[in-house]
Amino acid sequence: MAQHLMTDEVGVRFGIGAGALFFLTGVVVAGQLKGAYGVALLLVATPMLSAWLDGPRALGLGISGWAFATGFAINAFGVLTLTPIDLLRLVVFVLAATATSRLGGPA
Repeated sequence: MAQHLMTDEVGVRFGIGAGALFFLTGVVVAGQLKGAYGVALLLVATPMLSAWLDGPRALGLGISGWAFATGFAINAFGVLTLTPIDLLRLVVFVLAATATSRLGGPA
């Protein structure tokens, strides 16, 4: 009988990715990586973490990455805004996350 790992479950991988984004958001805040540097860190991490997810969960991780970037790297205290540049950033995060989904193998 084959042994299954906990990380074989796509929901667990989604939780790990969300936790990693949460941790990186703490790095952004503690390291005072405001603006483009903080957004870039989260934008690089989001599609990397989405590579082993299916489409819907990659979409969720992309939205989470945008929310962390907008709420903590751009604004303070988790305040989300919906200005045109924020919406553009949302599209970039979602497209990056969904484009890389399933690159790491089947979800």
